[in-house]
Amino acid sequence: MKGAIIGDIIGSAFVHDNRSTTNFQLFKPISSFTEDTVLTIATADAVIHNNDFRESMRAWIQKYPYAGYTEKFKRWAMSDSDIPFNSKGNGSARRVSSIGMLADSLDEALLLTEKTAKVTHSDLDKINASKAVSAAIFLAKNGENKAYIKEYITNEFGYNLNKDVHELHFDVTSPDLDTPVPAAITMFLNSNNYEDAVRKAVSLGGHSNTIGSITGAIAYAYYKHIPKSIIKRALNRLTPEMERFINDFEDQYLHYNEENKEILISIH
Repeated sequence: MKGAIIGDIIGSAFVHDNRSTTNFQLFKPISSFTEDTVLTIATADAVIHNNDFRESMRAWIQKYPYAGYTEKFKRWAMSDSDIPFNSKGNGSARRVSSIGMLADSLDEALLLTEKTAKVTHSDLDKINASKAVSAAIFLAKNGENKAYIKEYITNEFGYNLNKDVHELHFDVTSPDLDTPVPAAITMFLNSNNYEDAVRKAVSLGGHSNTIGSITGAIAYAYYKHIPKSIIKRALNRLTPEMERFINDFEDQYLHYNEENKEILISIH
């Protein structure tokens, strides 16, 4: 979750000022959390406390109503309607990092992801994109190497993860883009560490915070390390409530075995 949120904050400054290089200032005065961060926390809150995903989203949106949601989505979230929102966007894929981290099994990760995705998305491709993200996070968390993760995602979801940077840049800046998930996973696969992964993701252009958050989530699960200076500068852009939630999430539910580079879960 922390990896996704930091990726969101870093990418937020470049949504309307796309980069074509990895050499950029990580944090700018305008760097801030977006709706991706709010909904990532809402999803984690629902999983931890076994709450309804819709109600958790509604509660957190009420706390932070000006984080960048579309007006249509915000009206839906604040209404009493039980009808799924039926989004055409990629919001579900951006908010599922906690599921990949907390699930006991890959099957559980996929089932929980489908459950939360269906609250806002009815399109099978969007649901599968969300599953691909949580699956990649789950596999990375459990120590699978990049070759295995690539093979699994390719076979299960049919994504082409062999495109070069120029092809990916064209993909994510195209108005006909179906999902940025393959591009985000490809940037993780070609990275050397967390910072390198996020820089490469943001350099693709397009919705930089979306790609940054997805890549950042997988990279954190895999590398299990984010430089303290980056964590500090990112968390300073959150509210105290958000910062407490993230720290409590890691302190209570994620335990790092530095010797074996494992993440141990204690939610169940």
